Amino acid sequence: MRSSVRERLRLLPGLALGLMLMAVNAGAQQPSPSPKTSAEDKTVSSTQTGEEAGDYTIVSSLEFGYRGLSVVGDHNKYRSDLNYKAGPRLFDSSFLMRAKEGKTGGLFDTLLVNSTGWGADPYGHVRISAEKSSWYRFDGNYRRFKYFNFLNNIANPNYATRPTDPVTGQHGYDTRQQMGDFDLTILPKNRQIRFTVGYSPERYSGPAFTTYHFGGDDFMLLSETRSRANNYRFGLDARLGPVDISFLQGFRRFRDDSFIDTTDRNLGVNPALTNFLLTSFRRNQPARGHINFTRFSAHTFLARKLDVTARIIYTSSTSDVDFVEAFTGANFNTRVTGVPTANILNLGTYSFEADTKRPQTLGDLGITYMATDKLRISDTFRVETFQISGGSLYSSAFFLTRTNGAPVPPILANGNLVTNRITKYRKLQNTIEADYQFNDRYSIHFGYRYGSRHIEEFYNGFNPGAIVPALVVPVADEETNHTNTFFGGFRARPLKNWTIYFDAERGAADNVFTRLGNYDYTHVRARSRYAPTRTLSFNVSVITRDNSNPSEIAGVSLQDFGVDIKSRVFTSTVSWTPNSKLSFNAGYNYNWVESDAVVNYFFNNVQHPEGHSLYFMRNNFFFFDTVAQLHPRVTLYAAYRINKDTGQGDRRADPTGTPGFLITSYPMSYQSPEARVAVRLNRWLDWNVGYQYYNYRESPLITVRPQNYHAHLPYVSLRIYFGRGRG
Repeated sequence: MRSSVRERLRLLPGLALGLMLMAVNAGAQQPSPSPKTSAEDKTVSSTQTGEEAGDYTIVSSLEFGYRGLSVVGDHNKYRSDLNYKAGPRLFDSSFLMRAKEGKTGGLFDTLLVNSTGWGADPYGHVRISAEKSSWYRFDGNYRRFKYFNFLNNIANPNYATRPTDPVTGQHGYDTRQQMGDFDLTILPKNRQIRFTVGYSPERYSGPAFTTYHFGGDDFMLLSETRSRANNYRFGLDARLGPVDISFLQGFRRFRDDSFIDTTDRNLGVNPALTNFLLTSFRRNQPARGHINFTRFSAHTFLARKLDVTARIIYTSSTSDVDFVEAFTGANFNTRVTGVPTANILNLGTYSFEADTKRPQTLGDLGITYMATDKLRISDTFRVETFQISGGSLYSSAFFLTRTNGAPVPPILANGNLVTNRITKYRKLQNTIEADYQFNDRYSIHFGYRYGSRHIEEFYNGFNPGAIVPALVVPVADEETNHTNTFFGGFRARPLKNWTIYFDAERGAADNVFTRLGNYDYTHVRARSRYAPTRTLSFNVSVITRDNSNPSEIAGVSLQDFGVDIKSRVFTSTVSWTPNSKLSFNAGYNYNWVESDAVVNYFFNNVQHPEGHSLYFMRNNFFFFDTVAQLHPRVTLYAAYRINKDTGQGDRRADPTGTPGFLITSYPMSYQSPEARVAVRLNRWLDWNVGYQYYNYRESPLITVRPQNYHAHLPYVSLRIYFGRGRG
């Protein structure tokens, strides 16, 4: 209650300041379409003549202001979904500097800078583009994300063996990520040769809660995540006679220095004296990764009949990990062989040194033959190979004392025990396809895809998960399988303003690593677009997917442990623009999913070896928005959106049945109305005021504590233009 009052108090001065100063762009605060696509703005855009600045013309705009916020209900769920905050911000800006016609400019012919989402928004983006077409083109963008996720439906605390915070659950994140891409092209307009240089940095950090199963119990631990990566690349594109070639060389360097240190933290109250109690825990797991990749491709078009494209990519990656873990606890007797009485874990340690290498090669060869003006036949052959080889050296030590004070001999696994694993993978795939164009209104395509996969796996050494040193059973396994897929479709235009698309695919797909049988799938997609007039259009589409994934071990199918997933997606939209001052858009989508997985589970200490885990989704989504020019200087934008998932309906789980089944779904409703008024004050200024409402409700069927909330987000803003026309 106190936090709600505090938010409302923040709301009042914020609105007052915002009305005097200005606020943020409406399109920044929600994923819905912005009213900046209105008819008025299109008119404004067409009259943006720009301001003269020497040999350049400048067009620019800047929007800043204030957003208010009031949240009632589950604040963590609101932040996990939206994470918008109250406060002033410089949210949206654009700057375009372009050389006048006939002028060559100085360092550049055009310079474009755009930014969105800066301030208290959960994401922000800056893009810069500069070009002097005869010499260079530079494109750069920078993004930052604030990721917050604290939900009680991830490792649900109401189902945990150890009580945890019922508000945050056991898994949570409050992290930050920054990413960028910067590319420079030399001689961008040169058809004979051009060069490219690029750099992409990544940074990730912040606290995150995770769970750790140890000593027969589960514990919630706070991890400090820290990782960074730098990607470098250079290449060239050239034309040698009739052949276009492209070369790219890249380097990626990655490091992760995340750690856990709970020395000064309370790990919770032990729910039962017979359970293991973890009193301290520390983990350092620095990782380093190196990836070098080379890509070469060539393309040519011969005699206007034969189109040939070839590509090869080679990647070499290595990673090194040092892992050190230390912990103390009590009641460790049930987990140590030969120590039957209650005891105290004075110190337990694990130490690992591991490295992995993965060379990989991917090659493609595509040939398209123009048999006639109407018939085109293409064939694409692909080969992919890689080998993953890695090993680890580990040691462990456990020092215990009985509760009566009697010492226990240390349990040591020293001597740098070795574990090795090698995986070899090779896949060949060929796709042949034909396209036939009957006329400008009707065409068909059909094809066949064949795949062959071969895997070899070798594993030996000690079991790193055992407290007492133990050798694993050596593995030397080999598997080959084949897949066949047929696909086809057509495009029809029975009327000048009506187009129909249809595609279908039936066959099998393999898995890379896991011992699973081929996916047996059927996918169908259909879409219709009808525009009876220039101002009215209808779009309808249907996508169906049926996937069966049986388990397989050593070539023997285990249908009883397979998974069947079916989905149906229906989408529809209607757009009506009766005139330049008014437009309407509306639509309805339906997403239907059912999943049935055979699982082996325990319930009340009773095993159900052939139980079923069922998942249901019945999501209905409706939206409506309109843009109306109420006055030559006033534009209204209004929208309404609602999601409603009925989930499992009236179905109830029966975990004690024979064989028994579990049900998962997330029945909820989520709605968001919005309204915004934009007023053009003069050539340089637009004033905007708007309001958006979010309302989220969960069904009590799925959780002990529904994470319901509703949020009010009023906002005002002022957009300043430089170089806008007088229209």
